[in-house]
Amino acid sequence: MYSFIARQPVFDKNMSTVAYELLFRDGMTNRFPDVSSEYATKQIISDLFLSTSLPKLVGNNRCFINFPPEMIVEGFADILPHDKVVIEILETAEPNDELYSAVRRLHGWGYKLALDDFKMENGWERFMPFISIVKFDIRAYSFEEISQYVRQQKKYLSKVKLLAEKVETAEEFEQYKKFGFHLYQGYFYSKPEIIKNKRLTPGKVLQFELIQEVNRPNPDLFKIEKYLKSDLTLSYTLMRYTKNVLFTNRGIERGKNSTLKDTLLWLGINEVRRFVSISCLTNLGTVTTDELYHMSLVRGMFCERIAKATGHDHLASDAFFCGLFSLLDTILGISYEDLFKQITLTDNVVNALAKYEGILYQFLYLARLYEQQDWDNAAQIMESFGLEQETVIDAMNHSTQFADMIIA
Repeated sequence: MYSFIARQPVFDKNMSTVAYELLFRDGMTNRFPDVSSEYATKQIISDLFLSTSLPKLVGNNRCFINFPPEMIVEGFADILPHDKVVIEILETAEPNDELYSAVRRLHGWGYKLALDDFKMENGWERFMPFISIVKFDIRAYSFEEISQYVRQQKKYLSKVKLLAEKVETAEEFEQYKKFGFHLYQGYFYSKPEIIKNKRLTPGKVLQFELIQEVNRPNPDLFKIEKYLKSDLTLSYTLMRYTKNVLFTNRGIERGKNSTLKDTLLWLGINEVRRFVSISCLTNLGTVTTDELYHMSLVRGMFCERIAKATGHDHLASDAFFCGLFSLLDTILGISYEDLFKQITLTDNVVNALAKYEGILYQFLYLARLYEQQDWDNAAQIMESFGLEQETVIDAMNHSTQFADMIIA
């Protein structure tokens, strides 16, 4: 079986990513007939030390890892770096003396512990001085039930951070934020809040024109140079980007007197296309979290790799832009209907994003299903394209690393 680790961001009140929950997956399926929670946790620990670098997975953030109570009692959590992990005690745990002693021990060694999917049952009161985070599943309990419990247990929860998980809307985020929750999980940050008939500013229109020019079959370097010269920030960033690309990938030191046109020629049109599209995207909107940009970059590279893996190399470029622009309505607060009246993209990309049609939409839909861990529907698309699990998982891993490198 092909195993891999997925991750989900944890946000603070300011929508900054402060941690990731790591989720073990033994193949792309929702069911684990032969995989226990103990096995899943051991696999994550093994992968963190033997296969995947922890900094590569979570950067400078902490990671949440689910631990069955038996593994905590047996000391399996003790081998992880206390300054990088949050030990999540699974909801199946009973508040018994053995677990209490283990929790006190880990707390004394500097570990942060969390109660996962907390059921709001009695018996956990004595644990609370040693617990850093309590996670509430807001799909399992109503706001009224959760808020009532928190008020009643204020004495025990006063020094504990409260985390709302499975937050799906901006309204839910604001509701729990106003009540006093500190941390949040869910895909609410990727849901668009559309303002009808919103117009792009001239600067943003110019950036889209630049994106369109670099993606023409025969782009005009003079036009590209002219667009770049009108945006000093973009020109400066391009110079720095070129210096890094040339030195890192080719061992070339760029001359001190190089012009903007020299820079474009050094890079080559493919690198220019990638740089312009990514840089303009991150300058187009004022978003609440960089995770939107990260997700856009992941989707772009994923769609490109899936296009190539399915024998559609001629669509690879369109596939990249389909994924890259798949959250533009959220980033800009503009419906695709209004957006495409103001900018021009290829029919393939427009049909995928606005009409949910065509093969590019299938690539993008597969990316979304992967994000949501909807393996049953993902399997249907994979089967229709003749894709193996390993191919799709590798494409997502590569795409995530690509996005991490760009955002860093």
